[in-house]
Amino acid sequence: MSSVEERIAALVAVALAWREPDHPARAEAVARTLEADNRYTEEMLAFALNQAMHQVTEQALMLWLDGRSASSAQRVSVWTGDPEPLAGWRDLLAVMLVGHRGLVRLPDSSPHLLPAFVEELETLLANVQVTVVGAQSLDRLPDGVEAVLGSGDDSTMDALGAACEDAGLDASRCLLRGEQVAVGVLGGGESAGERIGLAEDVLLYGGVGRHTVKLIWAPAEQSPDPLLDAFAGFRELMPAHPSMNGTLQMPRAFLAAADTPHAWGEGFLVSWGEPSVQQPGHLRWAPYEDLREVATWLVAHADTFSIVVASPRVGERLAWPGPVVEPGDAHRPPLVGAPGLDDPIALLARL
Repeated sequence: MSSVEERIAALVAVALAWREPDHPARAEAVARTLEADNRYTEEMLAFALNQAMHQVTEQALMLWLDGRSASSAQRVSVWTGDPEPLAGWRDLLAVMLVGHRGLVRLPDSSPHLLPAFVEELETLLANVQVTVVGAQSLDRLPDGVEAVLGSGDDSTMDALGAACEDAGLDASRCLLRGEQVAVGVLGGGESAGERIGLAEDVLLYGGVGRHTVKLIWAPAEQSPDPLLDAFAGFRELMPAHPSMNGTLQMPRAFLAAADTPHAWGEGFLVSWGEPSVQQPGHLRWAPYEDLREVATWLVAHADTFSIVVASPRVGERLAWPGPVVEPGDAHRPPLVGAPGLDDPIALLARL
């Protein structure tokens, strides 16, 4: 088994190489990912990879690990079902840092990025104890699995939880994260930079992902026009997948037939009404009269969302004890102390 210093050195070296878009392994993995069954674009994948690879430094990994390690290497199943380009990235890093043996199951939407990264790790590090595989049956866990890290939709996590129970795994050895989204709260008077940041939080991955803003609360008297302009400007930098406009045609027609106020642009749709999560690419705009109304809703629905996105001045006034991030930070969580994300190392180190 390699030492933690050797594992960190290999992770940092490969991540450094992968910061370059033209790095052969990265470029090939991106090209293959764009051919998979997803709605990613080259710009979206570039964002995800650049964000992840620039986080992997020796200092950051050592700080995250914080001296924790496994008393013995155990087999950990990582089930990645989140619809994000690098689903499972944090769990993979955590398994490697702690020193367990990982079996990583990839989502069909992104089956090439993590395997290519691990394959390159194997050229620098003897005995990489992480295996990346495609789809697996949820009827039963792979033989020898002693812990599970899972993420995905609620029905999948329910099935994975049942498989853990059938395998006799204690709940303390299974970290399962069901569906969640992010909620935005406007206070009026957001700056141009904050509006662009919020546009990124809403639109980046085509409206999918547990940190994607799917619902925005806004003062009843506030016009959405400045934010819609920011959406249009963001789409000039980060185009939507070509299929997105067609996907949104049916909900647009439904809203029109129901006389529901709505607006749309390239690759996005915004509707006004009661706070509820819509399909990817469709943002709900919910008006409020008093921030206390928003805080009450947040408390009642706390298990359905991961973070609140709000400017500092709104966050200070919002009587909400949960994680709040500034506009533009939803898809940029740090490795250490990431708001709205658990720490898988905490579970892995106590196995």
